[in-house]
Amino acid sequence: MSDLDTIAAALVTAGVTRVYKLGVVPASPAYPYAVVSWSPGAPTVRTLDGTGQPAGRFTVQHFGRTAESVAAIADLSFATFDGDPLPLAGTPVAWQEVASPVYRDPDDQGVLSITHSYRFAA
Repeated sequence: MSDLDTIAAALVTAGVTRVYKLGVVPASPAYPYAVVSWSPGAPTVRTLDGTGQPAGRFTVQHFGRTAESVAAIADLSFATFDGDPLPLAGTPVAWQEVASPVYRDPDDQGVLSITHSYRFAA
């Protein structure tokens, strides 16, 4: 199982019933659901010579038809990952970096989304 599969499985264990990796979402998914992906890592602190310790990052996008449904699975993601050890090698602790407000996609029949990004020491 890949690290991304492990992140997705943690969400399922937390109660998010439909979790997909980026690029494998069905054409007509049932709602609500979440999509997990790796995000580019960059050092959070750099020295004067430009070196630094890269951070691991992943993103969880939450989709739903109602504000309540998308917020509920976003809350489960936050409770699962923020400030808690990840089920990865070395059990690094993840911290939420960014959380978007609820966004309505006018091009996708009004689907609502919330995006979270999390970082951890790689």
